[in-house]
Amino acid sequence: MMSHTNNSQAKLQNIIEQLAQLRVLPILVTDDVDQAIRCVSTLAQHGLPAVEITLRTPNAMQVLREVVRACPDVTVGAGTILTPAQLDAVKETGAAFGISPGITPVLAKAAAESGLPYFPGVGGASDLMLALEHGFSVVKLFPSDIVGSTKMAKALGGPFPDVRFCLTGGVTVEATPALLQQSNVLCVGGSWMCPANLIQAGDWDAIGKLASAAAAAGKA
Repeated sequence: MMSHTNNSQAKLQNIIEQLAQLRVLPILVTDDVDQAIRCVSTLAQHGLPAVEITLRTPNAMQVLREVVRACPDVTVGAGTILTPAQLDAVKETGAAFGISPGITPVLAKAAAESGLPYFPGVGGASDLMLALEHGFSVVKLFPSDIVGSTKMAKALGGPFPDVRFCLTGGVTVEATPALLQQSNVLCVGGSWMCPANLIQAGDWDAIGKLASAAAAAGKA
Protein backbone atom coordinates (compact mmCIF):
# COMPACT_ATOMS: atom_id res chain seq x y z
CA MET A 1 0.00 0.00 0.00
CA MET A 2 2.82 2.34 0.91
CA SER A 3 4.49 2.08 -2.49
CA HIS A 4 1.13 2.85 -4.16
CA THR A 5 0.89 6.05 -2.09
CA ASN A 6 4.49 7.04 -2.77
CA ASN A 7 4.07 6.37 -6.48
CA SER A 8 0.90 8.52 -6.58
CA GLN A 9 2.67 11.33 -4.74
CA ALA A 10 5.62 11.15 -7.13
CA LYS A 11 3.30 11.36 -10.15
CA LEU A 12 1.44 14.31 -8.62
CA GLN A 13 4.73 16.05 -7.85
CA ASN A 14 5.91 15.59 -11.46
CA ILE A 15 2.73 17.18 -12.79
CA ILE A 16 2.97 20.08 -10.34
CA GLU A 17 6.58 20.67 -11.43
CA GLN A 18 5.55 20.64 -15.10
CA LEU A 19 2.74 23.14 -14.45
CA ALA A 20 5.18 25.30 -12.47
CA GLN A 21 7.39 25.44 -15.57
CA LEU A 22 4.67 25.90 -18.20
CA ARG A 23 2.50 28.23 -16.06
CA VAL A 24 -0.35 27.90 -18.62
CA LEU A 25 -2.76 24.94 -18.89
CA PRO A 26 -4.96 24.84 -22.00
CA ILE A 27 -8.55 23.69 -21.40
CA LEU A 28 -10.02 21.84 -24.36
CA VAL A 29 -13.73 21.36 -24.99
CA THR A 30 -14.46 19.17 -28.01
CA ASP A 31 -16.49 16.06 -28.77
CA ASP A 32 -14.54 15.04 -31.86
CA VAL A 33 -11.65 12.62 -31.44
CA ASP A 34 -9.72 13.66 -34.57
CA GLN A 35 -10.06 17.37 -33.81
CA ALA A 36 -8.97 16.76 -30.23
CA ILE A 37 -5.84 14.87 -31.29
CA ARG A 38 -4.92 17.54 -33.86
CA CYS A 39 -5.54 20.30 -31.33
CA VAL A 40 -3.54 18.70 -28.51
CA SER A 41 -0.66 17.94 -30.90
CA THR A 42 -0.69 21.55 -32.13
CA LEU A 43 -0.68 22.94 -28.57
CA ALA A 44 2.25 20.68 -27.64
CA GLN A 45 4.25 21.66 -30.74
CA HIS A 46 3.86 25.31 -29.79
CA GLY A 47 5.04 25.06 -26.21
CA LEU A 48 2.03 23.75 -24.26
CA PRO A 49 2.58 19.99 -23.71
CA ALA A 50 -0.01 19.66 -20.91
CA VAL A 51 -3.77 19.92 -21.43
CA GLU A 52 -7.04 19.55 -19.56
CA ILE A 53 -9.83 17.94 -21.58
CA THR A 54 -13.22 18.71 -20.04
CA LEU A 55 -15.94 16.14 -19.52
CA ARG A 56 -18.58 18.62 -20.70
CA THR A 57 -19.43 16.77 -23.91
CA PRO A 58 -21.27 13.44 -24.39
CA ASN A 59 -18.29 11.73 -26.01
CA ALA A 60 -15.66 13.14 -23.62
CA MET A 61 -14.41 9.85 -22.16
CA GLN A 62 -13.69 8.41 -25.59
CA VAL A 63 -11.99 11.66 -26.65
CA LEU A 64 -9.86 11.52 -23.51
CA ARG A 65 -8.92 7.87 -24.05
CA GLU A 66 -7.96 8.38 -27.70
CA VAL A 67 -5.92 11.54 -27.02
CA VAL A 68 -4.02 9.79 -24.21
CA ARG A 69 -3.19 6.98 -26.65
CA ALA A 70 -2.32 9.22 -29.61
CA CYS A 71 -0.27 11.81 -27.68
CA PRO A 72 2.00 9.87 -25.29
CA ASP A 73 4.40 12.81 -24.88
CA VAL A 74 1.64 15.15 -23.67
CA THR A 75 0.41 15.31 -20.07
CA VAL A 76 -3.31 14.81 -20.69
CA GLY A 77 -5.71 15.44 -17.81
CA ALA A 78 -9.48 15.47 -17.40
CA GLY A 79 -11.50 18.41 -16.17
CA THR A 80 -15.06 18.85 -14.88
CA ILE A 81 -14.96 15.70 -12.72
CA LEU A 82 -18.12 15.89 -10.59
CA THR A 83 -18.60 12.37 -9.20
CA PRO A 84 -16.56 9.39 -7.98
CA ALA A 85 -17.91 7.38 -10.95
CA GLN A 86 -16.44 9.94 -13.36
CA LEU A 87 -13.19 9.83 -11.41
CA ASP A 88 -13.00 6.04 -11.88
CA ALA A 89 -13.80 6.36 -15.59
CA VAL A 90 -11.09 9.01 -16.02
CA LYS A 91 -8.53 6.80 -14.31
CA GLU A 92 -9.39 3.95 -16.69
CA THR A 93 -8.67 6.15 -19.73
CA GLY A 94 -5.05 6.46 -18.62
CA ALA A 95 -5.32 10.22 -18.08
CA ALA A 96 -2.44 11.74 -16.12
CA PHE A 97 -4.53 13.82 -13.73
CA GLY A 98 -8.03 14.98 -12.84
CA ILE A 99 -9.50 18.39 -12.00
CA SER A 100 -12.86 19.41 -10.55
CA PRO A 101 -14.58 22.82 -10.56
CA GLY A 102 -15.46 22.38 -6.88
CA ILE A 103 -15.11 20.02 -3.94
CA THR A 104 -17.40 17.73 -1.94
CA PRO A 105 -16.51 15.43 0.97
CA VAL A 106 -17.49 12.34 -1.05
CA LEU A 107 -15.48 13.31 -4.14
CA ALA A 108 -12.45 14.49 -2.12
CA LYS A 109 -12.33 11.16 -0.25
CA ALA A 110 -12.68 9.17 -3.48
CA ALA A 111 -9.95 11.25 -5.15
CA ALA A 112 -7.58 10.83 -2.21
CA GLU A 113 -8.09 7.06 -2.34
CA SER A 114 -7.93 6.73 -6.14
CA GLY A 115 -4.21 7.36 -6.55
CA LEU A 116 -4.96 9.61 -9.54
CA PRO A 117 -3.12 12.95 -9.32
CA TYR A 118 -5.98 15.33 -8.59
CA PHE A 119 -6.72 19.03 -8.16
CA PRO A 120 -10.02 19.96 -6.49
CA GLY A 121 -11.71 23.28 -7.15
CA VAL A 122 -12.16 25.88 -4.41
CA GLY A 123 -14.00 29.17 -4.19
CA GLY A 124 -12.96 30.22 -0.69
CA ALA A 125 -11.57 29.28 2.72
CA SER A 126 -14.07 26.52 3.66
CA ASP A 127 -13.49 24.69 0.37
CA LEU A 128 -9.76 24.99 0.92
CA MET A 129 -9.97 23.59 4.46
CA LEU A 130 -11.85 20.58 3.06
CA ALA A 131 -9.19 20.13 0.35
CA LEU A 132 -6.41 20.24 2.93
CA GLU A 133 -8.24 17.72 5.17
CA HIS A 134 -7.94 15.26 2.28
CA GLY A 135 -4.31 16.10 1.53
CA PHE A 136 -4.75 18.44 -1.47
CA SER A 137 -2.58 21.55 -1.29
CA VAL A 138 -2.61 22.46 -5.00
CA VAL A 139 -6.11 23.52 -6.02
CA LYS A 140 -8.04 25.16 -8.83
CA LEU A 141 -9.52 28.56 -7.95
CA PHE A 142 -12.80 28.71 -9.87
CA PRO A 143 -14.41 30.78 -11.23
CA SER A 144 -11.31 32.85 -10.64
CA ASP A 145 -12.47 36.14 -12.17
CA ILE A 146 -15.72 36.07 -10.15
CA VAL A 147 -14.29 35.02 -6.75
CA GLY A 148 -11.49 37.59 -6.84
CA SER A 149 -8.61 36.10 -8.82
CA THR A 150 -5.21 37.12 -7.39
CA LYS A 151 -6.87 39.11 -4.58
CA MET A 152 -8.50 35.91 -3.38
CA ALA A 153 -5.28 33.93 -3.84
CA LYS A 154 -3.35 36.53 -1.86
CA ALA A 155 -5.98 36.65 0.92
CA LEU A 156 -6.04 32.85 1.25
CA GLY A 157 -2.23 32.82 1.29
CA GLY A 158 -2.30 34.35 4.79
CA PRO A 159 -3.96 31.49 6.68
CA PHE A 160 -2.89 28.86 4.12
CA PRO A 161 0.75 29.68 3.24
CA ASP A 162 1.57 26.28 1.68
CA VAL A 163 -1.31 26.19 -0.82
CA ARG A 164 -0.82 26.95 -4.51
CA PHE A 165 -3.53 27.85 -6.97
CA CYS A 166 -4.37 27.32 -10.61
CA LEU A 167 -6.56 30.27 -11.62
CA THR A 168 -9.27 29.26 -14.08
CA GLY A 169 -12.23 31.28 -15.31
CA GLY A 170 -12.03 34.48 -17.33
CA VAL A 171 -8.25 34.29 -17.83
CA THR A 172 -6.87 36.01 -20.96
CA VAL A 173 -3.43 36.02 -22.56
CA GLU A 174 -3.13 39.74 -21.75
CA ALA A 175 -3.86 39.16 -18.05
CA THR A 176 -1.65 36.08 -17.69
CA PRO A 177 1.74 37.68 -16.84
CA ALA A 178 0.20 39.82 -14.08
CA LEU A 179 -1.78 36.90 -12.63
CA LEU A 180 1.37 34.77 -12.51
CA GLN A 181 3.25 37.42 -10.51
CA GLN A 182 1.19 36.51 -7.43
CA SER A 183 3.59 34.25 -5.53
CA ASN A 184 1.14 31.44 -4.64
CA VAL A 185 -0.30 31.13 -8.15
CA LEU A 186 1.17 27.99 -9.72
CA CYS A 187 -0.44 28.40 -13.13
CA VAL A 188 -3.46 29.69 -15.01
CA GLY A 189 -5.90 27.71 -17.13
CA GLY A 190 -8.12 28.70 -20.01
CA SER A 191 -9.47 27.85 -23.44
CA TRP A 192 -8.51 31.06 -25.23
CA MET A 193 -5.69 29.35 -27.16
CA CYS A 194 -8.02 26.61 -28.47
CA PRO A 195 -11.42 28.27 -28.98
CA ALA A 196 -14.32 26.22 -30.31
CA ASN A 197 -14.66 28.23 -33.55
CA LEU A 198 -11.03 27.59 -34.58
CA ILE A 199 -11.26 23.90 -33.66
CA GLN A 200 -14.45 23.57 -35.73
CA ALA A 201 -12.75 25.33 -38.64
CA GLY A 202 -9.65 23.13 -38.33
CA ASP A 203 -7.50 26.26 -38.27
CA TRP A 204 -4.46 24.69 -36.64
CA ASP A 205 -2.17 27.54 -37.77
CA ALA A 206 -4.25 30.05 -35.81
CA ILE A 207 -4.36 27.74 -32.78
CA GLY A 208 -0.57 27.29 -33.04
CA LYS A 209 -0.05 31.07 -32.97
CA LEU A 210 -2.37 31.46 -29.96
CA ALA A 211 -0.57 28.60 -28.19
CA SER A 212 2.84 30.18 -28.83
CA ALA A 213 1.56 33.50 -27.45
CA ALA A 214 0.12 31.72 -24.40
CA ALA A 215 3.37 29.84 -23.77
CA ALA A 216 5.29 33.13 -24.04
CA ALA A 217 2.88 34.83 -21.62
CA GLY A 218 3.64 32.06 -19.14
CA LYS A 219 7.33 32.92 -19.34
CA ALA A 220 6.89 36.72 -19.29
